[in-house]
Amino acid sequence: MTTLAGHCHCGAIRVEFETGKPVAELPLRSCQCGFCRRHGARTTSDPTCRLHIEAAPGSINRYRFGRRAVEALICDECGVYVASLLQTETAAFATLNVAGVELPGFADRTAEPAIYDEETDEERLARRKARWTPTILVEALPSA
Repeated sequence: MTTLAGHCHCGAIRVEFETGKPVAELPLRSCQCGFCRRHGARTTSDPTCRLHIEAAPGSINRYRFGRRAVEALICDECGVYVASLLQTETAAFATLNVAGVELPGFADRTAEPAIYDEETDEERLARRKARWTPTILVEALPSA
């Protein structure tokens, strides 16, 4: 396993993305919704990986829009969009904005445009559960 680490601009939110794949094999998407375009988001996720998000208490602004099914996690200190989080009854899944946390290995890659406008709510939920990364979110003082 390889652990890729990054953080928002001010460091209040830190991420560790554990993967068994080379970065070049991980998907990189550019969602075409208004929110992602305005934030310059370039996201990755992989159901075989694990994402750990650690945030200082009170540093996460949870923004819901559109169908309100997921939370966009935005740093309340520096304004960086970090990830989108889907919470189910039994687990959490996320897609990580690698541009927001400057995750190493993605800077020189071209993101594939992704358009999800035609999905039903059921299709969207199934895609996210199948493709997004199992995630643990901890709100505590970030470790050094």
